[in-house]
Amino acid sequence: MSDRARSGTSTSAATVDRGRATRAPTTLDLPDGLAPRLLDPTRIADRQLRADRLLAAEGAGHLVHDLPVRADGRPVTVESRPWRLDPIPVVLDAATFRWLSLAVAERMEALEAVISDLYGDRRLVRDRTVPIEALAGTDRYRINAVGASPARWLMTYAVDVALGTDGVWYVVRDHTDAPPGLGYALLDRSVTSRVLPDVMAAADVASLARYTGSVRRALAAITGVASPRTVVFSGGLDHPSYVDHSYLAVELGVNLVEGADLVVRQRRVWLRTLDGLEPVDVLFRRLEDAEIDPLDVAARGSAGVPGLLQAVRAGGIALANAHGAGVVESSDVRPFVAAAIDAIRPLEQLLPMLDRPDRPLAGSPLAPGSVDPGLAHAGVVLRLFAVHDGGGVVVLPGGTGRVVAPGDDPARPTACTAKDVWVLGHTVAPTVGPRLPQVDFGRSVPTRAADSLYWMNRAAERAEAMTRVMRVVASRMEQDPGLAGLGGGTWAATMCRLARRARREGEPAPAEAPSVDAVREELSLVGDAVAREVGSLLTEATTVREFLSVTTGRVLARLAERRATLQRHRTVVDDLDSLVADFGAIAGLWQESTVQGPAWLIGDAGRRLERCLVVLDLIEGVLGVPGADGELVLPADLSADAPDDAAVEVLLAASESLVAYRRRYRSDVEVGAAIALIVHDRANPRSLAASIDRLTAHADAGDWPVVGELAERASAALDRPLPEMVAELRAILVDAGARVVSRWFSTPVNPIVMRPTGGEHA
Repeated sequence: MSDRARSGTSTSAATVDRGRATRAPTTLDLPDGLAPRLLDPTRIADRQLRADRLLAAEGAGHLVHDLPVRADGRPVTVESRPWRLDPIPVVLDAATFRWLSLAVAERMEALEAVISDLYGDRRLVRDRTVPIEALAGTDRYRINAVGASPARWLMTYAVDVALGTDGVWYVVRDHTDAPPGLGYALLDRSVTSRVLPDVMAAADVASLARYTGSVRRALAAITGVASPRTVVFSGGLDHPSYVDHSYLAVELGVNLVEGADLVVRQRRVWLRTLDGLEPVDVLFRRLEDAEIDPLDVAARGSAGVPGLLQAVRAGGIALANAHGAGVVESSDVRPFVAAAIDAIRPLEQLLPMLDRPDRPLAGSPLAPGSVDPGLAHAGVVLRLFAVHDGGGVVVLPGGTGRVVAPGDDPARPTACTAKDVWVLGHTVAPTVGPRLPQVDFGRSVPTRAADSLYWMNRAAERAEAMTRVMRVVASRMEQDPGLAGLGGGTWAATMCRLARRARREGEPAPAEAPSVDAVREELSLVGDAVAREVGSLLTEATTVREFLSVTTGRVLARLAERRATLQRHRTVVDDLDSLVADFGAIAGLWQESTVQGPAWLIGDAGRRLERCLVVLDLIEGVLGVPGADGELVLPADLSADAPDDAAVEVLLAASESLVAYRRRYRSDVEVGAAIALIVHDRANPRSLAASIDRLTAHADAGDWPVVGELAERASAALDRPLPEMVAELRAILVDAGARVVSRWFSTPVNPIVMRPTGGEHA
């Protein structure tokens, strides 16, 4: 076997060494009994269902829902991108994959030589192997990269291949710029290993587990730093491959960053974190060449980092892949790539380019309904991945497949159905290079990630409160229809006010004895507000997947499904019970399954701030009455102006404190005791006092003097009479929220007033 490729597999003793073979094996050598187990018709439907659920639980399902706005009001343009994993994998035997891995390694090194020549000596241009017109006619040839000499042009490489019905493997497309899909491949394998664990174990499928170690070593090899600070550079939630970026960052154990997270200072790239600016040594970019630096010639978009390429040229940051590596992907240059490879580094392995998009491809079995109900087999394009770790090319022993629907161009499949790729045979562990020195990044929290965790928790707390209001009011109306007419309609009017305060709406115009339908209409509007908050929660959570547990992802997937039900106004009381349970699961996982470091402190501070505001809103909604100006006015003497017991019970239940009240007092509810429980009782985790105490503790742990001062003021305000307390606390809490945002999440802006310099206005 050639030492240029290390695939992580070995063949059986009967398999010939194909290191010098020019053609791939023409048949697959698969174990007896594997096909019947994979194609068992009694189990395929169940496997597809499990694959769908696991894919959603891993975070991939969040982006198939319309999430139109973030918690702080920023718009997002997430489109619906449904994606399914077919439970029937593409299976390759060890001999076939060994040949393919040799071909991939050879091709990667040959393309590296071609790219290096196009930006360096340009012998290929002088010889007219690659016409100068082809380079001049494409914006993929980056002028700023001419003369550059990076450690490697291609640290990572991906190639799409397909097997024709003639038994020949063809190259469909090269990916050299920011090759997408490695995260998808690892995610597909994670799901498949749980859907088909017994089949995989019996078939001896090559493991992908150590490939991420090869990627980390490859990233370290392109810089002189012993243990470099590496980040995965993404275009953010709007990027069509965001799930790929996010999952890859989690598997590599590095921060996922966007352009706004990075800044160039002193010809270096720095990461904005809660503790200030941290240096970055390697940028594993998932953004295409034209988008990484808005100051580059022919740049497009604003997702990049201004001045990034200046830092690259100064040696202040290493890029993987190097800027300009995507030139061979260009439609203008691609027709000349084969000749360029022959001229500069001829290949030993025969892997021709797919000459026409309608060439028949070998069919692969499909799960029923995965693409077309009547389609049992379809061609599949395989994407294989390779990295150069400094010692040689390492090829992933697997990959990801895309199903080619009838009429598709194999280079651009339209069917959103993926397949895992299995490599069989007597597998051995890949060669393991030296371990990188450990660096503790526990406090390295990008401000954008902290921002998302903060708003995620605020959205979760508000959504839970509104759901409880819906559930409590709806269940009481369901159990006792006469409540709506209680006290001449006062209970119904109170519930309408409560619903509006829960969703942060102003007081409606006074109405004469609201009807049951009026209360239901208000609850319907609360349901719409819950759906919006859940959308914000999902959006923020999707951007900080590396901070959340896998179990949290499963609960988020359920919330995404329930959000659709809320939007269709088909939610019943039982659905609300399940929704409340999901919010409880989110809160519990946040407390017990999230490392309580700086990022957790910021997120939990957001939750406590929102919980305080929720309690104030619920108190105003139940105890307040419309004043002359339409604003709610709280009574100074609760004993004289107490609302009916049924309304106070709703207040306690919506605050998750009714059970605690009954265990303590074992009597009918009294408004004074109820207020004491949800405002002053520090043993009640839902009380104002408990949340303010938690904010004080967070301020001390995080060394936040501003938040600590505000928490002290809030604690002092608890002793005021109810109307003064509510007004003063609300002002303090709103101020605290604004200061948190301005302290960590807002970029300061110092506007300069421009004045005319001439004419009569000078």
